[in-house]
Amino acid sequence: MIKKMKRREFIIKGSSAIIGTGLALKSGLSLGAGVSSKSKIVEVMHSKAVLEGRKVDTSVVRKILKEGMKTLTGAKQPWAKFIKPGDRVGLKINTLGRPMLYTHHELIKVVAEELMDFGVKKNNIIVWDRWERHMRDCNFVINTSDKEVRCYGTQTLDSAKSRHDKEQVFESDFDNSRQREEGRTESYLSRIFTRECDKIINMAILKDHGLASVTLCLKNLAYGLCDNNRRFHGPEHIGPFISEFCAIPQVRNKVVLHMIDGIEACYEQGPCPRNPKVIYPQNTLWIGTDPVALDTIGFNVINAKRKEKGINPLEESGRPTDHIELSAKKGLGISDLKKIKVQKIKLG
Repeated sequence: MIKKMKRREFIIKGSSAIIGTGLALKSGLSLGAGVSSKSKIVEVMHSKAVLEGRKVDTSVVRKILKEGMKTLTGAKQPWAKFIKPGDRVGLKINTLGRPMLYTHHELIKVVAEELMDFGVKKNNIIVWDRWERHMRDCNFVINTSDKEVRCYGTQTLDSAKSRHDKEQVFESDFDNSRQREEGRTESYLSRIFTRECDKIINMAILKDHGLASVTLCLKNLAYGLCDNNRRFHGPEHIGPFISEFCAIPQVRNKVVLHMIDGIEACYEQGPCPRNPKVIYPQNTLWIGTDPVALDTIGFNVINAKRKEKGINPLEESGRPTDHIELSAKKGLGISDLKKIKVQKIKLG
C-alpha cells in the first residue's frame, strides 16, 4: 500500500498573474529536477505486425516488445530496471477511441506475460482506464476478482461504485467554470492509481486529437488519472492542465515506463475516429522513460503522415499544440529533437 498523502500536497490554484505561462505548482517540486540533458527513445518496427483485415500478429508484437526493452535498458532482465516482482503493476491503457482504436489487446497480453515471467503475480497486474464503459466497448472483459489479471475502470455507470480517491485531488479554478462537474474545482484522482498500484506503465496510442493536437503519453495520464477534467478542454486550459498534472510528484515517481502503441495509428479525426480510412498500420512501438520526448517524436510522426495525405500540419489545424513544450519547461522531459536519441530497430 502506498503512503497516504496529505490532501494539500496535490492542490494547485490558478492565478491571474500567471495565466498563459501555466499554473502555480504548490508541491515544492523543483523544476527540471531529475531530468537529464538527453533522452533515449527506442523505436521498433516490424512490417508484418499488422496483417490483412487489421489482424495483429501477437508473435510479432512479442518480438517487438522484447527487442525494445532489451535495447532500452541494455539488460538481460530489463523489467528489473523498473519494477520488483512483488509490485502491483498497473497498465494504463487508452480506450477513448472506441470502438475503432485503442491500446491493442495483443500488446497488453505480451506485456502482462513478460511481467509474469519476471515474477509479478498474475493478480497483481491491473489493466485499467478511466471509463469502464469504454473498456467494454473495446472488448475488454471486466475482472475484479482475485483470479487472473485484473481489468476494470475508474468510473462506472453506477457512480456509487466508481473508484475515486477523494482524499487526493488536483484543484484548479483556471478552467471553464461552465464545464465543472457539480461545480467542483477539484478533480479526484483514480483510486486505482493512488492506492491499488505501486508502479504504472503508460500505454498510449499514436493518434491525433481534435482539441489537443495529439493524445499520446502526457495526455493519457492527465486526462486518464482523474475526473472532472472536461473543464480543461478549452484551448487556453489544455496545455497548462496537462503539464501541471503530469508534474505532480506521485505521477512522476509512480509512472516508471511509457509506451506509444503505434501498431496502428490515427492521423485525423482523433481521439474517436469514425472513419476507418484514417486508421493505418504504423507497425511500430516506441518505448522510453521520457514522456515529453516520446510525445515529441509521436507528434512528428503524425505530422509526417498528415503531409503524406495532403492535410495541414497539426500546428496549422487550429488546435493548441503547447502541452508538450509546457511539460518540457516544467522539467518533465526533453522536447528538443537535437537532444533526443531515437534508436531505430527494424525487425522485418
